[in-house]
Amino acid sequence: MRDIFEAIEKLTVVLALRLENAVRKRGWAGKPVNGRFEANAPDRTVYPQRVELPLPRGQRALFQPDAEPAADGQSWRIQIRRNDGVIRHSWKDGLHVRPVDGGYQIYLRDQLLGEPVFKQLLDELADSALSGHALTIAKAYTSRFGAVPAEVFEVLLCAQYVEQLEQMHEAVLTGASQLDVQTELARLSHFKP
Repeated sequence: MRDIFEAIEKLTVVLALRLENAVRKRGWAGKPVNGRFEANAPDRTVYPQRVELPLPRGQRALFQPDAEPAADGQSWRIQIRRNDGVIRHSWKDGLHVRPVDGGYQIYLRDQLLGEPVFKQLLDELADSALSGHALTIAKAYTSRFGAVPAEVFEVLLCAQYVEQLEQMHEAVLTGASQLDVQTELARLSHFKP
């Protein structure tokens, strides 16, 4: 691959094929939906692919390349988002197309997206989301501040006491700022009845 534009176009097709194959192997009901978008390279137009991936339990994940390469001109990010707003540490920074050995490859964090890393990513994407009271708190958080950060998700996922969840809900609804809410949720994560 000559440059980052050629790399993003070709590697997003490869990613789409890998995701389609993984869905088939896992026996998930839906099929990935692919779409192309236009990105302007200096001397031509390229068409990277975005993929909407069906997940178990009715969730979906979107693999969406950024509109242009990173500021360094040598890498390109592919964002990963779930439709329920869940963000986990493993995919919060997305995938990155980076140069390696005269070509380009897809990385998750600093690891090449080889089969074990790819499998782990799919396992975590398919993992269950919040439910019950914690889901209600996450919805309130999302309506006030946007997507639930991985740290907040983990606090809500680990909450186990009704009174703890009630106080967390109150903190999300009444906190003055996002930072205040996150600070209070972190404090409440150590709640003991």
